[in-house]
Amino acid sequence: MLQTAAIFQSGMILQREKPLTVWGTAKPGEQVTVEIQGRSADTTADENGLWSVTLAPLNVSESETMNIYTEKERVRLEDVAVGEVWLAGGQSNMEFQMRYEKHKQEALEHCENPRIRFFDVPEICYDGQLEEFDYSQMRTWRKATKADLDYFSAVGYYFQRELECVLDVPVGIVGCNWGGTTASVWMNPQTVERVGAPWMRLYEQKCAGRDMDAYWAEQHHNPMNNRGNLFDPFTEMVLPRTPSQEELMKMMSNLPENYEELMAGMMQPQSIPGCLYEHMLKTVAPYAIRGFLWYQGESDDDVPGMNVLYKDMLTGLIGDWRALWQENLPFLFVQLPGFEWWLWNNRKNEYPVIRECQQKVADTVEGAHLCSIADVGEEKDIHPKDKKTVGERLALLARHYVYGEDILCDAPVAKEAVRDGKRITVTFVNAGKGLHIKGDSLSALKVLAQDVKTAFDKSEEELAFTAETEGNHLVITLNEDTDKPVKVAFARTSWYLVNLYNEADIPAIPFEFVVTV
Repeated sequence: MLQTAAIFQSGMILQREKPLTVWGTAKPGEQVTVEIQGRSADTTADENGLWSVTLAPLNVSESETMNIYTEKERVRLEDVAVGEVWLAGGQSNMEFQMRYEKHKQEALEHCENPRIRFFDVPEICYDGQLEEFDYSQMRTWRKATKADLDYFSAVGYYFQRELECVLDVPVGIVGCNWGGTTASVWMNPQTVERVGAPWMRLYEQKCAGRDMDAYWAEQHHNPMNNRGNLFDPFTEMVLPRTPSQEELMKMMSNLPENYEELMAGMMQPQSIPGCLYEHMLKTVAPYAIRGFLWYQGESDDDVPGMNVLYKDMLTGLIGDWRALWQENLPFLFVQLPGFEWWLWNNRKNEYPVIRECQQKVADTVEGAHLCSIADVGEEKDIHPKDKKTVGERLALLARHYVYGEDILCDAPVAKEAVRDGKRITVTFVNAGKGLHIKGDSLSALKVLAQDVKTAFDKSEEELAFTAETEGNHLVITLNEDTDKPVKVAFARTSWYLVNLYNEADIPAIPFEFVVTV
């Protein structure tokens, strides 16, 4: 009868230097005591058998034992480490396992480290799903070993590997993610209604006229809802590499002719606003952590017109997550890299809108910091295989903003552009000792002369130019002068690879200016 929440297991990592909440179930009315590292706390299970205690902060340790007991029962958790813990959330690029990562073979050579551990929250979106399918591959603490490295979030692993080395303490990641999900499913539905009402209206439209009892009867034991097999055949084909056109055509030949139409009208249970907030995030809150990592946004571009809501959605999500932990925790998140199309879906994406929203969140939300990976995207694959760069850049942000290290960690951001004849000077912050271009010429930049007649009648002509860096400036020189306004647009397309870096080799954030003589 005496149980802890699933995340409390032998082999776990607990957060150091913070009050530690432990919770679970017992016989109603029984006194429950929790002891670890000389700290002790007790409570009485309520009428539903729920109990929760808060222990005084723990010191760093590589091995402790936690005892939880009542008068008649005892739970003993061994090999418990104490260090730093982060929660890594989002969709498939955060879920993306080390099994498929570009640098995996190199990592395997030196991965054995019991101070690096990972817990994967089961992908659950409705009551009963956990019992209907086999989730033994998830819901367990794993150590960084050659046998278990495959299961780690690749972004999480490279992040924690950096921190473990720099801080010299155990580092744990709690993975809480689900591929192909929008921000709305990770939020309190009341917040979605407040900041992103169109997402609620879309859900209501899909429910309209539907027999919801019959719908849920269909969902129970539906093989499509089996999220316990991490390495299913589809994943094994699309994640290790980008499939060839021949492979894609073969895959498409097995799909119904109206597949896209069916998918557009289908209501997958994991698309219901609030479902993963309720069934995944809440199951691990308020497990003591240092902060959040977030890599998501691709799916918020899937429904035309919804991407403009992303600033408010992500801001609301950050507030919801902090509220669950009752703490203004740091939120480190990844800006979407360049990308054109994937698999058979060649619909033009509008990621520039999502990226701009992400930048605005970083500019307006306290403790939210943006990670640029503008140099590692892949044109024809929504899952870039280089997650080492992502994890290490997130670690730079944590090292500075959370752990106080005096290092350059932010991407260079353009603050103003000034034109003097043929010369346009763009000034950046976060350049360190200066900007530099990798390669023979600057990529991802377009310079356009604007011919504006009315607000609805304007044209643009691409201009030839050269570009070089001077300290914290990017200097653009037009081949020919023009008296027209000039738009300078950097990485404002769906696909690009940025090769403009600061002193810390972090690529520049997208920007756009219109300059006149």
